[in-house]
Amino acid sequence: MSGSTYKRVSGEAVEYEVFARKARIDPLHLVGSVVAPDADLAMAYARATYDEERWCEMAIVRKDDVIRLWAPGEA
Repeated sequence: MSGSTYKRVSGEAVEYEVFARKARIDPLHLVGSVVAPDADLAMAYARATYDEERWCEMAIVRKDDVIRLWAPGEA
């Protein structure tokens, strides 16, 4: 089991990274994460959790699908 899969009473949930931008010219940036059993609920959780800003675009990505090129402190 991967590090971003969570056990639940009725199954497993997955962590999703939430990215958003305020204007089309802005790059997407990480605004947080949500944990949900499927992508549909992850979208709903992301909207409900991070709707305090007026985003023009929001996207979710399974944390396991994010490809890290480097981490802080790595050369």
